[in-house]
Amino acid sequence: MKNSTLLLLIIFLTTNCSEKKKAEENEQDIMNNILTTYNEMYTSYGEGTDDFFKYYENNFIRVTSSGDIQKGIEKPKIEWADYLKIYSVYLKSFSTPEIIISKKQAITIGDYEEYFINRETKDSIYNRGVYVASWREQEDGSWKISMDTWHAGLDKE
Repeated sequence: MKNSTLLLLIIFLTTNCSEKKKAEENEQDIMNNILTTYNEMYTSYGEGTDDFFKYYENNFIRVTSSGDIQKGIEKPKIEWADYLKIYSVYLKSFSTPEIIISKKQAITIGDYEEYFINRETKDSIYNRGVYVASWREQEDGSWKISMDTWHAGLDKE
C-alpha cells in the first residue's frame, strides 16, 4: 500500500509540474504572438495607409480621445482615409507595450510619438500619447484588436 501511495504521489507531482510548465510556455507563446502582432500593426500604421485595420475585428469598439464610442471598422477607416488626404504620417517611435494576459484576451499598454505632416503646407503636428488595446484570440489562433483607446497630446515638442 505504501508503494502504491508513493507511486501515485510521484505521478501526481510529475503531471502537475508538467501542466504548470506547459501553461507557462503557453503564456510565453501568447506574449510572443501579441508582441509580434502589435509590432506589425504599428509598423503598418506608420506606413500611412489603412492596412493596419486588418489587425482589428470588424466589430471592434473604439473609445476616441474625445470620449466618443464607435463600434465597427468602417467609420474609423473612412475617417482615417479622409485624414490621410490632408496629412501624411511619420511614426517616430512606439514602445514595447506592457502586456497583460487573461484567458483568450490580452491588453497592451504602450506609448508612441508621431508627426502628422500637412501635405500642402508641409507644416507638422507633433503628437505623443498612450495607446491601450484589448486583443482577442480568433478562431484561427491569430490575435486582433477588439477594443482600443488612446490619449494624445501628452506633451508638446
